[in-house]
Amino acid sequence: MADDIRPRLFEPALSGLRLPQDAPLRRDMPLPEARRSDKYVATFDDRTLVYDAVQGADRISLFCPRLLNLWPHVRDGLRLDGAPVQVRRFRSLRFERLDLPKGRFGALTVEIGGQILPLAVHPAEPHIFAGRDVLIAMVKDTPAEWIVDWANYHAEAHGTTGLILIDNGSEPDMRAAAIAGLHTQTALDQIAVVAAPFPYGDNAGGRFVVPAKFLQVSMLNLMLARFLEQASGVLSVDVDEFVQPFDADSPHRTIYDLARSKAVGCVSFIGQWAFAQNSDGPQRQRDHTLTDPDQLCRNPKWCIVPDGLAARFPLAVHRPAGPFFPFTRSKQTAYWHFRATSTGWKKGRLRTGPNGGHDDRLCTTLRQFLPSG
Repeated sequence: MADDIRPRLFEPALSGLRLPQDAPLRRDMPLPEARRSDKYVATFDDRTLVYDAVQGADRISLFCPRLLNLWPHVRDGLRLDGAPVQVRRFRSLRFERLDLPKGRFGALTVEIGGQILPLAVHPAEPHIFAGRDVLIAMVKDTPAEWIVDWANYHAEAHGTTGLILIDNGSEPDMRAAAIAGLHTQTALDQIAVVAAPFPYGDNAGGRFVVPAKFLQVSMLNLMLARFLEQASGVLSVDVDEFVQPFDADSPHRTIYDLARSKAVGCVSFIGQWAFAQNSDGPQRQRDHTLTDPDQLCRNPKWCIVPDGLAARFPLAVHRPAGPFFPFTRSKQTAYWHFRATSTGWKKGRLRTGPNGGHDDRLCTTLRQFLPSG
């Protein structure tokens, strides 16, 4: 129930409605067959219909990957208490939201391919993270120590008090270690670890092609609707990224404060690569001591205020706030992107930059805000 008190660390379920493995119907791949790589085919999500169904204060909303050719089947097969129900469809670049009529609640099913598939509905629980400054990211098979250090750093340097960690199908022992570490080695007030074992997808493969990466953007928007509408701020950075702290004379103490100071309620910022002296294999964030002023990360990260103007538009990995995104950019802060804090799934990530030099500020910051280890 939405009014129940959640434990400090909880693991909410998602609806996860997928086409049966033996069903002949599949989502069509947008990229022409001749241009598809093996990775594109292997990671494409051709079966997921609905990631989650969320019952808000006045309606039920379904959060879906791009439905593409599956849309008519979902539209015609959706049932509320056994009866057809119309939905209002909102399409974004990488996800869709289907809204049921206002005030219509009940049991949902989807009749598709001659089968009736039950669709679990979960209550929105914005009170859980109400008033908290929350960190959010997606992980897969990420060492627990990296996750714990990342959470503790942002708690100490930026006052983070809540965390939503979306787990994209990690090995069970790694997932269990991360949960145990967050529970026993952090002081965060509230933590949600959400299992989202859906295909992640690959690059689109060309311009003017519908993207094949649906999952991460869908999860950001789903988490906002289900848990974060009453949060004070939401910071989206990956485990290999630390937002740099503010100087003592700055008018803002934390990245969340900076976001709240913006007229649109959102701040975005670019990063700087940091390198480990010993890059023979994956390294912890704290092992990075070198930077190169010319090695910048141009993909912006962001912090948003859920009741601000920017949050009225769909969230994205790098460019939230819709038409207001240009007004979010700030040079008042940046993030360090730790080059060797990687399991090696991207080529060259373990290689130290050719001009990397010792960075006193980086080293001092890591010593100040991370427990010894």
